[in-house]
Amino acid sequence: MRQSSFLLIFVLLLGACGPAPEDSGAISTCGATVDAMSALVEGLEFPANFQTKNPAKSGGEFDVMEYFSVLDHLSMQPGSVLDYVYHYDGMGGYPLLYVRPTGQPPFATEMDLPAGFDRSGYLDYVQADDTPESYFQFVVLAMMGNQFYKLFQTNYNDSEIVCDKADVRRIVSGLNGDFGNRISLVSWVRAFLLKDISPSVNIGEESVEVRLVTFTLWGGFYLETYTLSQAMPHTIQDVQKKNLVPYECGVMF
Repeated sequence: MRQSSFLLIFVLLLGACGPAPEDSGAISTCGATVDAMSALVEGLEFPANFQTKNPAKSGGEFDVMEYFSVLDHLSMQPGSVLDYVYHYDGMGGYPLLYVRPTGQPPFATEMDLPAGFDRSGYLDYVQADDTPESYFQFVVLAMMGNQFYKLFQTNYNDSEIVCDKADVRRIVSGLNGDFGNRISLVSWVRAFLLKDISPSVNIGEESVEVRLVTFTLWGGFYLETYTLSQAMPHTIQDVQKKNLVPYECGVMF
């Protein structure tokens, strides 16, 4: 046992002495941005009227335009408003974001959405100000924009952005068996040896690459690389995912 503990400590120290993370294009505001986005929706009381067939808003529900109070390098195209209707099917529930012209009444229910509705189509109307922070915030919106009023199976949509080593420690310390499986020793070590965690943005001539580390209870830690169009609309052209540290909580909704 003592020998195993010594080897583990040696591996950890060896990892700590490795090359420092590159900070070229690093986003220093990651933690503040992600925390502020989470704070907007944490503790929201689930509207009772949403857990019905073809639900409609009754007033007082969360306003997704509040996102732009945090995502200050993004804006909606002039004359457009970000809004949502709610989908509920008995197995789960989640918001469907869409864009409507300013002054046009909101859609009442999901049934009123146009034919061929694209769940990510709202992103075509979101403008970035061409700073590295703006493209990072664009990906934040794409990832976190519909992570509120989640019901039942929709809780699988739990991917969070990992900003730094402190986030890794917080996440791993929570994988103690209170919810699902306990993290394995191998994955525990691999998690603490992760390097170059901070998100980074590289702006090219026509496209932008946003690189970040994420975590989900149903998969573990991932390196995700988004390729966006630099010009409007900032279409997500490609997403590459690499599993860095595997973990499965084992919980099924």
